Amino acid sequence: MKDVFEELEAEVIANDNLIAECLSKEVFSVATKSELNIARFAEMHVANTSFEARCLALEAELATLREKSHQENQGELIKHFSKLEVDHLNLQLKYQNLKDSIGNYPPTLDKDTPDFDSVFVIGKMQASLQGKDNAIRQ
Repeated sequence: MKDVFEELEAEVIANDNLIAECLSKEVFSVATKSELNIARFAEMHVANTSFEARCLALEAELATLREKSHQENQGELIKHFSKLEVDHLNLQLKYQNLKDSIGNYPPTLDKDTPDFDSVFVIGKMQASLQGKDNAIRQ
């Protein structure tokens, strides 16, 4: 019986040693994974921080480009509008000059030129003759 008890006691001691070894390996594994996770987290944090900085730089560059584009467009529009104003003033002057020249030289009727109403009378007569001509041909 003493042998059985010693055998069981040796088995219990062996099991305790195995449990201690397994626990130490598990603790080592958890600690290693934790260190790796911390390292990965730190690496991801650095990458995220640099990405955020890059995003901010790109947003600032975009804002600068928008402002520059807006200013260039505004300058271009002002230049174009100024040119249109000058063209408008030139056309007004030309119109006034033509109006003045017509006022200074009233239109004279040429003997060969028919007056306004007679043009329509002649047109009606031609249409009437054309209609009669068509009727005769049929």
